[in-house]
Amino acid sequence: MGVLMAVPAVAGRWRWRDQETLLERQHNRLEAVLAELLHRHGPDHPSWSAAEALAVEGSCRRLLWSLRLHVRLEERWLGGHGCLCPGHRAAHQEALQHAISGFQASAADRAARRQWLLALQAWFRGHRHGPDAIAYSLVTSLSAPRP
Repeated sequence: MGVLMAVPAVAGRWRWRDQETLLERQHNRLEAVLAELLHRHGPDHPSWSAAEALAVEGSCRRLLWSLRLHVRLEERWLGGHGCLCPGHRAAHQEALQHAISGFQASAADRAARRQWLLALQAWFRGHRHGPDAIAYSLVTSLSAPRP
């Protein structure tokens, strides 16, 4: 269920279009994992065995880990292009803190975990199509060849 994927580098340096491709793939994978976990926490999904409950818990932990790695990489690359504002970084840190505390608070409560996943999904979609899209667009415009 890993989120990170390799994309070719040129002379040891990543081009923005390759960075953006990787970041968007990570976004897509994170959204897919969120959707799958929401499905598994849904009211129509049957009760879990102890082994299934453990597997779902592990999937939630991997989701958090993957989200943290994605945020770190995104901040590094956007910062490297001079396109990571302090507000964007603060939004990431606040979201990660809420994600971790929500995960801990919803332990062993399937309905609470579903609410946590819904809140995380809502933040992620809004952030992806808001601050991330703006920052990515800025890097793209700054890295476009000039006539």
